Amino acid sequence: MKSDNIKDSTFASGNSKENRKPSLTPINVDITKNTLEDINEVISPLLSKFKTINGRDFFDIEDLNYVLPSDKVEAERANISHILSKHQWQGNFLSPIIEKLEKGCWITDMALEYPSSTFIGIDVNSSFFPNTDKCPSNVCFLTCNVIYGIPFPKETFDFVYMGMMFTAFTEFQWSTLIKDTVRVLKYDGWIESLEPTCQFQNMGKTTKWIEDTTAKACMKEKGVNVRISAMMPKFFESNNELTNIQCVKVEYPIGDWYGCFGKYSFNNLRKMFQSLVFVPKYMGITHDEYVKLLNDEFIKESNENKTYTHLQRNFAKKTLYD
Repeated sequence: MKSDNIKDSTFASGNSKENRKPSLTPINVDITKNTLEDINEVISPLLSKFKTINGRDFFDIEDLNYVLPSDKVEAERANISHILSKHQWQGNFLSPIIEKLEKGCWITDMALEYPSSTFIGIDVNSSFFPNTDKCPSNVCFLTCNVIYGIPFPKETFDFVYMGMMFTAFTEFQWSTLIKDTVRVLKYDGWIESLEPTCQFQNMGKTTKWIEDTTAKACMKEKGVNVRISAMMPKFFESNNELTNIQCVKVEYPIGDWYGCFGKYSFNNLRKMFQSLVFVPKYMGITHDEYVKLLNDEFIKESNENKTYTHLQRNFAKKTLYD
């Protein structure tokens, strides 16, 4: 799971020390050295399984469906993705939780804004975590593959957020994850997700080819539906503990036609497409031809047609019924 170590991620926040699970060792949280060593001993074999394709490092684990690389280049791209998303939304979340945060969730970013809250970031790849000396004292990170469950007791957190995980899970895994997320959420707490729609507006012929092929290739290769945002409201609505369910979209312009933001958003998107190294074979072209397509026709069409897509947030409250 991708943790917002400025990269968008799944994280949870609790507003009291008692709500943190003591057997998980983060930064500035009491734990025994032996416990941390035991956790790392279990996780290390998982993180050592990588394969290199076209110079990019990917997880090579049978039950891990993440389609993007797991390397420094991807971490840098994801950082830019977070900054662009925050700019468009003018903030890190939409859930009405400010009062709880101030009494008291994007990992380092959110931790600096709300120093009275405690933040826990979860990611399957610990290499994406920032150095401990660069983290606020109210932040910790946990290496974990959440398809096996979120390793916290029920009703632990005030706010649980998942972001930019559209390339990570199958539809079944998403359904299971949402249920487990609600499990660890306190009553009156909020759950929020942020995913792109992965559907372009005002697109040209080449852009449509890339978009459609990418969706088919991710499903074929890993069973991942990159257009999962369309299903998120249904996942929320299917849980009878969730109320106040809301879905909000914001436009995400792509290309120089939208100035500095559009330039950066295009470059970020192009890097993401380049990272999907298996897509060219589904298009019937070589990797070099694919890169050329992204560098030429894709950017040309984006500017000529003023292409844009959407980012979608879904959020809901966990309610206890009498």
